[in-house]
Amino acid sequence: MCTMLLLLPDRCTGCRMCELACSMAHEKVFNPNKSRISVHYEGMPELWMTNVCRSCGKPPCAEACPTEPKAIYRDEKIGGGMLIKEDICIKCGKCIEACPFAAISWHPEQKLPLVCDVCGGDPKCAKFCAPQALMVGGKQKLADEKRADYSKGQTDKVKEGFMKKAA
Repeated sequence: MCTMLLLLPDRCTGCRMCELACSMAHEKVFNPNKSRISVHYEGMPELWMTNVCRSCGKPPCAEACPTEPKAIYRDEKIGGGMLIKEDICIKCGKCIEACPFAAISWHPEQKLPLVCDVCGGDPKCAKFCAPQALMVGGKQKLADEKRADYSKGQTDKVKEGFMKKAA
């Protein structure tokens, strides 16, 4: 079983509901700074990037953790998501530095890494994502969804061409 949070950025509208759902599920507050998923804006509202843990096959964040046992590890029960052992974490931030996607943030009060744990296999952010930019599944589901989006785009182009000719 592989439970991963899949991100389809072309579908994202930048509404930030995912951040609110995540922070409420984990922290019981609506606070994007306490979310394990993030929507970053680049200067203007039309330019954004949604970012979340990709559940890497060999997570660099876990490899970089200097503690033994590791304070950050994959939740093997659900096959995705990373967990933090707060009692072992030395709060060094090596996991943040090692993440190639910059998907790990820092809790503003607890001073611990914040990383997606896919809510134990039932990600709340995906449930509140109206455009379905966030989904639950494995790599094959992601590939299937990307193919479906590509096919729809190609079909729409062909339809548009026919409409222009008919007009």
